[in-house]
Amino acid sequence: MPKVQNRGPKVVGVNEVQMKPGDWNCPECGFMNFANNKLCLRCREQRPKRQLIPGDWECPSCDFLNYSRNTSCRKCNHERPEKATTEYEEQRWRSPY
Repeated sequence: MPKVQNRGPKVVGVNEVQMKPGDWNCPECGFMNFANNKLCLRCREQRPKRQLIPGDWECPSCDFLNYSRNTSCRKCNHERPEKATTEYEEQRWRSPY
């Protein structure tokens, strides 16, 4: 039986790393972190605030960012909280009118 050779991930140069949705670069040290990291793995700086569109909400169970039309989390199926408030609430732009 011939040996099956598995293909690994695409090899890219250090400066060509492809980020996935939700991944973030630390504003302090520039290290690329995965989306589920709330603190930078290199310097422990906190993840920058997300810009939410009014009505969008973060799942209290898995921290996944959901659209306003979702009644349950698209990642873990956790039910949408009654009031979708987040720690990023103060970062939203509000009309002065």
